[in-house]
Amino acid sequence: MKAATKIKKKGPRLLALHLALLAAAAQAQLVDDVEIRREGEDAVLQVRFVTPVQLLRSLSARSGDLGQVYYDLLPTREPLNLAISSERRLPAGARSPLLILTDEAAGGAERSRKLVLRFSANTPFVARSTQGGRSIELVLRGQGAALAGAGTPTAAMPSPTPTPTPTPMPAPGPQAQGKAEALLAAARQAIAAGEHQQAINQLDELLALPPSSATQEAQELIAQARWRQGDPERARAEYELYLRLYPQGAGADRAREALLTLAPPAPQVVEAGAQPAVTTTLSGSLASFYYGGQSKIRTQDFQDSPLSGLPELVSDATLSNTDQKQLISSVDINWRRRDADSDLRLVLRDSYSADLLRSAKSKNKLSALYADYRLQSQGLSLRLGRQSPTGAGVMGRFDGAQLGYRFSPKWRVNAVAGRPSDSLLQSQRHFYGASLDADELAKGLGGSVYLIEQRIDGEIDRRGVGSELRFLAGNLSASGMLDYDTQLRGLNVASLQATWTSEQNMVVNALYDRRSTPMLMLGNSLFFQNPVLGVQASRLAELLASQSLALLRQQVRDTTAYSTQAMLSVTRPISTNWQLGADLRLTNVGALLPVPDILPNGQPGTGNIWSSGLQLIGTNLYSARDTHVLVLSLLKGLSYTGKLLSYNNSSSIGGGWQLEPALRYYLQNDSNGTRSQRWAPGLRVTYRASSKLALESELSMEFSDVSGPNRNESSNRSFWYFGLRYDL
Repeated sequence: MKAATKIKKKGPRLLALHLALLAAAAQAQLVDDVEIRREGEDAVLQVRFVTPVQLLRSLSARSGDLGQVYYDLLPTREPLNLAISSERRLPAGARSPLLILTDEAAGGAERSRKLVLRFSANTPFVARSTQGGRSIELVLRGQGAALAGAGTPTAAMPSPTPTPTPTPMPAPGPQAQGKAEALLAAARQAIAAGEHQQAINQLDELLALPPSSATQEAQELIAQARWRQGDPERARAEYELYLRLYPQGAGADRAREALLTLAPPAPQVVEAGAQPAVTTTLSGSLASFYYGGQSKIRTQDFQDSPLSGLPELVSDATLSNTDQKQLISSVDINWRRRDADSDLRLVLRDSYSADLLRSAKSKNKLSALYADYRLQSQGLSLRLGRQSPTGAGVMGRFDGAQLGYRFSPKWRVNAVAGRPSDSLLQSQRHFYGASLDADELAKGLGGSVYLIEQRIDGEIDRRGVGSELRFLAGNLSASGMLDYDTQLRGLNVASLQATWTSEQNMVVNALYDRRSTPMLMLGNSLFFQNPVLGVQASRLAELLASQSLALLRQQVRDTTAYSTQAMLSVTRPISTNWQLGADLRLTNVGALLPVPDILPNGQPGTGNIWSSGLQLIGTNLYSARDTHVLVLSLLKGLSYTGKLLSYNNSSSIGGGWQLEPALRYYLQNDSNGTRSQRWAPGLRVTYRASSKLALESELSMEFSDVSGPNRNESSNRSFWYFGLRYDL
């Protein structure tokens, strides 16, 4: 889907963005890659995920240098580690603000996530989704020219519909003028006292106000404060902005004089006939986190299983009564070499979980180890090694190769072959497939078709045919996916999501997603064996010794559950600082058979669970970078009704501190007279000790009370972690 969520630019500040010659590595478990390209007058940053996602909404702080993009993880067979957040940065160049992109949990729901964007300057952006729902693109408005001549790819697709010219801001009222003057006076005092970061925060808040008599001096002062703080790159950007806004006068003369001192090194001139310069980058991170208290209900074993894509229900508790002591360390390294025609990338992502209570449960997980090579002039691409799927019917991480060839500007053919990286007892599996991509079948319409076959122990495990479509027309974008197994004669995936954005920034999202859980495959007959049997088969041949192939296929069809999710949501601004949202959701999960160690008691079917909700979203209520999300949801299942109230806050405190308190309250009444309630407070704290080192800690608690005719009990559980992340 190419969803567009428009963010209004606050304040008069404009800043050119130059993010060329870099595509950073991203989170080892969720984000596969980050790419930058030019699209008309805009710069587009594409964040590619290892699993389908649904874009929900985006927010921008008043200062314009902080944004948040909220999304949900859709059901998937891809093993995911949601415990560790990740941070990547696109460094500032001579004219570019720094971008720090963090992927982290959002609120109490396990599959609710957000991208936190930290710019070094006011940078308006739009968020949208792309083909197959595996990417979120950040359209940086008006920054395409900054990428010209830097070797950044230019999109082949047409530019999106231009944003209407904003209405000029009215003159500030007496209250706004007084606030601006007070902030300016406080910033002057802070600079005189050497408190440069405090001054920058005050000036950011001032510059986010409507233009006033204090605006021009504030723009000059923020450049001085950044320079004295030891940040010449951002100081240069602020001075350049000052000259664009105020090209005449004594202040302009001072800005030009400062730029002579701050001038970047002269660019190297490439003589005619000479080879273009080769750019090499190394990025990534090292992280280590310790986890204590009680473990999550959905353990890592569950996350690694074919059932990992089950929708999370609001009625389910999140914490178990099982103690945990784990140390999880991860490495994420991305080396890249680029020139005018070729692009070579080497990627390593690995993590080790040391279980300090049950050493036998300690494990290493190699998420990615691959080489990716692209030759632009020939239209060739090759990715070889352990990798996450990018579509074409591949549904999980695998060891193998993907080969692509663009034989015309709008058409591309691809082939893929490999082995699933997750083991299924002692069975042997491999697959191969082909796909055809079309960039633009008609105006705004593109997609792909594919055929894939997977074999297990010599038999057909899965034979899938499918298609992925995408559509973009003005403020409307949509994407869909269909996957059907011709051998097992069943539907694996039918998904459609769409987003429409009005000129007044009202956003409408729609989703319908139905898929088998787990995916229809002959190997499921090994996964769902009867646990009471004394001897469990480890290969398909052992099952075929006592049952026919036709009977096994029928058993797979009979034991495979389907999950259905549907949603319609609307979000619209109601004032400068507030947005109001409403949604209607449907969830239905079929019955699941018991699976030892993962789902020992199985899971009954849920029936239709309906929920309706209201969201009140506030930004910049007491600072230039605070956000607030208040949610009220009403639920109705087959045998119960529920109410959920939650609050999430994010606040930046001077000196590099980020505080994110949260509170959830859930009340449920069952038809048998049982009443249960659950309080879940939490707090996450992040401290940026330096530009590359971040310390992070979280404490979550859950207080539950259940009362009924045959049951009265209370429980208190806690989950916490702390650790650090170092960016290369």
